[in-house]
This record gives sequence, structure tokens and C-alpha cells, in this order.
Amino acid sequence: MTDSTAGPRALATLTDIRVFDYLCQAPATRTQIAADLGISKPTASQAISRLQENGLASAIERDNEPKRGRVPEHYALDSGFGHLLALCLQAEFLQVRATDLAGKTLVDRFYPLTAQTTAAQVEQMGAREISRVAAELGSPLLAGAVSQSAPVQRDGGLRVLATPIFPSSGANLAGQFAGGVPVLLDNDVNWMALAEAGELAGSLMMIYIGSGLGAGLVIDGALHRGKHGTAGELETQLVGTANLRDALGEAGMFQTRVLWEKLADERNWPAFLSPFGRVLANLIGFVDPQRVVAIGPGLTPQLCAALESELNSLLPKPVHVQLSTLGTEAAARGALAGARELALANLWENYRVR
Repeated sequence: MTDSTAGPRALATLTDIRVFDYLCQAPATRTQIAADLGISKPTASQAISRLQENGLASAIERDNEPKRGRVPEHYALDSGFGHLLALCLQAEFLQVRATDLAGKTLVDRFYPLTAQTTAAQVEQMGAREISRVAAELGSPLLAGAVSQSAPVQRDGGLRVLATPIFPSSGANLAGQFAGGVPVLLDNDVNWMALAEAGELAGSLMMIYIGSGLGAGLVIDGALHRGKHGTAGELETQLVGTANLRDALGEAGMFQTRVLWEKLADERNWPAFLSPFGRVLANLIGFVDPQRVVAIGPGLTPQLCAALESELNSLLPKPVHVQLSTLGTEAAARGALAGARELALANLWENYRVR
């Protein structure tokens, strides 16, 4: 590329990105694209042509369009360009979700796990699903993301630190993807925090209550992982001379995992909330996040309110604990958002404008 062509090609790529983002929302005609993006119809037509040449867009027929007279062509993202895949491992299940670049869900499956399911079995399931999804969709895998309910250590290379909570926690799911596929690996609560934060600025602390306990912290739109990648691990935080895990064990709320099912009985709340609230109050008081959001199978609106009350009895400034509405969507949504960002970065870096 010469200096005389670099500028126009860069400008064309920026236009194509805007049109691509627009088509990710819904199909549209060239006239609609031009009007909504504030560009000329010839510019919109050229961008559509380039996106088609690169396999990113295609003309489609609309079922409700009249068949008589000249019908303006509608264009949409071409799902055949490729897909994104998330493998989300929790103590209770392995979730497999695939989407296209627009975020449309193409595959979504849950596989229940038991206390006897091994890491090797989960790895086999993951490898099988990667191949199965590719065969079902008939499109290349653009990027993958793995969410694991276990600490993910980042110093000295990414690796999952197995926990005693469930035997398959240390499964090497990221290693099941083909060598040329870019893959992101992170802790499940981190992905949940990113999904909850979305595009909003400010700070957010996401609290997870399930078979394990964790917190994800987003500051100014960026996830804080810490030097080692294990920021937000709560069970090793001290409550007096014992860590939280041991304190919950003494209270009958922890064996090899958090016995969150016991939280269905309000009589067990004080035994859980007292040590858990002290750990959280220290973190919230130090970080002072703008939003505190809680999520997990052990949570109800009533328990969320009780947690808020416990925290506010310990904090100098009151906080509101919001119950997340994302549910089992959270980890997969965050992981796929990360995979999409990675895939698009690779796409536009190698994008060809003729």
C-alpha cells in the first residue's frame, strides 16, 4: 500500500466497520444505511460491496416484502463467515454456546455434571462439542472463550488452579481448541462482571454465591484481575484468625463446597452472612464501588436484601446490593463478548479493501 492509497483505504475500512456494526443490529437497505449513518448512497453501496467481497454481508429476501415492482435489496450479516464459541464450566454443568458476529445464538446446550465427573471427562466433552458445533454450523471458528469456576492464574502463563469444590474444576478446556484459533480464558465471575457492566462506565463489584464464592471488579470499564489473575477470590480472605472457607465450615455452611442449598432456609442465613458479610464489607469499604451486584444459584431477592442489611451494619456509608437479572446467561454472555472483541480485532487488522 503506497502513501497515496493508505488514506483512502483506511477511510474505506472505517466506513465498512460502521456499516458492519449497523448490520449487526438488523438487516437494512442501502438507503436506510445511508440515511441512518449520514453517508451518501454511493458510499453505502461501496461499503456493502466490499463487505460482500470479504464474505461479511449478503443480500437477503424479506418475507413480508411486496413481490410486484422494484423491491430494494436488504442486506444482512452473513452468518457463514464464522462463529464464536464459549465453553462455560460450573460445578453443576458445562454450557456450550455459539453465536455469529452479530451475537445471534446459534447453539446453546447444557450438560449436567455430577460430583463424580472428572476433568478428563469434561475435556472430552469440550473437544467433542467444538467439533460438533463446527460440523453443525458449517462455518469456521473465529474465536473461542472459556469460563471456569476456578481461579485462573496469569503469571507464568495462563492456567486454571483446580479447587476442591468439584473434581472437574481444573479441566483444560482452553487446550481443546485447535492451535490456530484464538482463545480467551478467565474465571467465571470475571466474565459475569463484564457482562453486567456492559458498556457502562464507572465501577462495579459482582458478587457470586454458589458452590464457590467470588467477586469480580470492573473499574472504569476495565476488569481488574490483579498481578496474578486471582483478584476477587474470597474464600481465602481472613475472618479473624481463620479464612472464610474455614469459618463457613465451622458454621456448617461449607464442606468441599459452599452448601448454598441451605440458604433456602432463612434460619441458616446468620451463620452464612456473618463471616461472608465481614469479608465483603472490608472489600467494599476499601474499593467503594458505584454498583454492587449479586448473582448465583443461592440468591433470592430476600437473601439479597438480608446481605445488604448485613453489609450496611458494618459499613460507614450504605450500599445497595442489586440482584442481577442475567442468571445463567451471565458467564456465557461475558465470555462471548470477549471472543467477539478478539475476533473483530483480528478481522479488521487483516481486512482487505480493494
